[in-house]
Amino acid sequence: MKITLLFMGLLLASPLWAVHVSTGLHKSLIDVQDKNGDEVKNPFSPVLTVGSNFKMTEGFGFSPQLGFIYHTVKSDDSYGEYKMYSFFILYDFIWVPQGYDFFGLRFGLGTFRKTIKGEGGTVTIPNGNSTATAYRPESSTSYSGTFNLGTDFNFHILQDWFSNFGVRFEMYVFRPLSTENRNYTYTLGAVGYF
Repeated sequence: MKITLLFMGLLLASPLWAVHVSTGLHKSLIDVQDKNGDEVKNPFSPVLTVGSNFKMTEGFGFSPQLGFIYHTVKSDDSYGEYKMYSFFILYDFIWVPQGYDFFGLRFGLGTFRKTIKGEGGTVTIPNGNSTATAYRPESSTSYSGTFNLGTDFNFHILQDWFSNFGVRFEMYVFRPLSTENRNYTYTLGAVGYF
């Protein structure tokens, strides 16, 4: 922890850094069902991120981000409604190839913290020819590690990558080492560098 704080302090002391803010849509690539058991076609959720770019060498930098997702797809059935949201931190690096300064490749690792909040209590559900009692959580939180890969395209308004506007696409591979539980999501949005 002390090494991380020291490293971040050194980066913030550098004059070669910029803040970036992005907003857009987040989408899971797994099927999501509604309360009737039908597949939800476009379960997009709004996402907001803020981060910094720290220039390490020419064309290469460290680009950490903090983000928030408000999941619009909810578990809404006769047993209650749940609200879901996620906070995440990404430890990305960014590489801008020489001669292609409108394009940046992002890659790194991340941690997602997903929280589900519901009504709590118990419900009686059908179980064959009888019924069973099931418990509804009031709150549940889970953590997942990710591998991240994405791109930034800027519009060259100010001729400088570290103060510009553009579009960001980033894909997240959840539990990348698990063959059974691996999952993919992505975000697409507008980004501004200041």
